Order: sequence, then structure tokens, then C-alpha cells
Amino acid sequence: MIVDPDPTALRAALDRESRHLIDRVRASVHLDAPAPGLDWTAGQLVAHLCVVYRVFALAVRGADYGADITANLGTGTAVPDVVAATNALALEAVSFTGPRAAADGLRECADELLAALDTRPDFAAERITPWYGNGMTRTVGTLAALCVSESVVHGYDLARALRIRPWLHERSAAAAAPTVMSEMLPLLVDPTGAGGFTGSFEVRVRRAPRFVIGVAAGRAWVAPADGRPVDCVLALSGCDALLVGFRRRRLGRAIATGGALSFGRRPWYGLRFPTLFRLP
Repeated sequence: MIVDPDPTALRAALDRESRHLIDRVRASVHLDAPAPGLDWTAGQLVAHLCVVYRVFALAVRGADYGADITANLGTGTAVPDVVAATNALALEAVSFTGPRAAADGLRECADELLAALDTRPDFAAERITPWYGNGMTRTVGTLAALCVSESVVHGYDLARALRIRPWLHERSAAAAAPTVMSEMLPLLVDPTGAGGFTGSFEVRVRRAPRFVIGVAAGRAWVAPADGRPVDCVLALSGCDALLVGFRRRRLGRAIATGGALSFGRRPWYGLRFPTLFRLP
């Protein structure tokens, strides 16, 4: 891992974010409302989080996924395509009778993941992650950080779907964002967006270690920040790092509102940064 996550901080963030989600779901009248900007309803957001919590709990424990999970794995040649196909299959298999059942299901799955983290697994250990592609693995620490980032971002989505004020906890976001970005962005390079681009970025998520992402010839690499010159420095709050990274907020808006800053010898590269990567 380029950015080692803090197990205690991630466990606390997951507990905090899942409790917020469960409370909001349980208090809802219904979950049929569409999530703005997504093809999912509020209920489908909850179903997706249930699947993520449960599958990642199995991964953290190093357990067998079982036929019900392996039968719903998508296919594709690129990570975003495999993830998107897997998400679509999973949503066909999970549904709820109403908000109370959805909240209970989410609580059960979140508790399963929290219990897996409470066994103090080796955060550097690799786990098989077939939902990213055949033969793909990710570390336990990356999986824990991904679960927190999913909770933060989809909590934001859920609040917007339910037309309530979004909650965004900076400590939760900052605990997850650097690990997620450093470990996952090289898998998500957009051949079209990154075509012909060569440049390097030092990413500074507030209250977290810095790291460098380089892009060239349609590929990306990540390294620790060691003081070597880069083309552009991106400084972001944890919340803005996740919202920009998951395309919930434009980087230009984050810069305009003080949640992000782009500077260095080629500061205009900052606005190009989100276009270099694909989302599922």
C-alpha cells in the first residue's frame, strides 16, 4: 500500500457512517425515490451497501465467497466494466419489503463487517477480489478503506434521494480517501481521457500522508511523495477528495468553495485530473 490506512480510524469511521445510514433508512417513509445523478433508487443504494459490507466482510476474513456470490460476478476487460456488471447482477438479487427491513439488513451486514475488522486482520494481507476481475487481489486495508468511502459517498447519495441534508464527516473521509485513491486509481485509467497526456500530481488529502500519481502512455503509477518535482499539486479535504473522485462534485466547484486547491508549475493540470480516470 502506498498510503497505509489506520485500522482504528477506519473501524471508527465505518461504525459512525453505517449508524448514520441505518438511522436515515429506518426513518424513511419509502425508498423508491431516485438518487440524483444515478440510475439507482434509495432502496437500491441500500441494497448495494448491504452487498458491499457482506462480501467485503468475507474477504477480510479470508472466507469462501460461496455460490450465491460467485454466480453474480460480472465480466469485462477493464475493472470499471467488471464492477458495473457485478453491481447490476447484485441489485437483481437483493431487495427489501420496506425501510425497516432495509435498515435491519444494513445493520446486519455492517455488523458482520465490523466484527471481521475486530479480529485484527493483517491490513497488508492480500485478498482475492474477483469483482475487480479475474485474478485480482486487494489488501485488507484497501478493502476497509473502500467500505468507508462507499459509506460516505452513498450516504451523500441517499440523503439527496431522501431530500434531507447530507452528512459529510471529514474524519471518516480523510481516513479512507488517500488509500482508496493510491490503490485504486491506477486500475481506473481512462484510455480516452488519458490518451496523449503525460504528467504527475502530488495529492495532499488534509490530515493524511501525501502521495504522487503519474500518468503517461495511457497508464498510471503511484509512489510516495519524496520531494521530487511534480507538475501539479492537488490539495483536497477528505470529503472533496471522495466527492470529486466519485464524480459527485466537480473539481472546479471544490476549488471555488475552498475544498480543493491546485498549484505548482502546471496548476491547470488539476482540472484535467478527474478526466484521466473512469468510474464503474
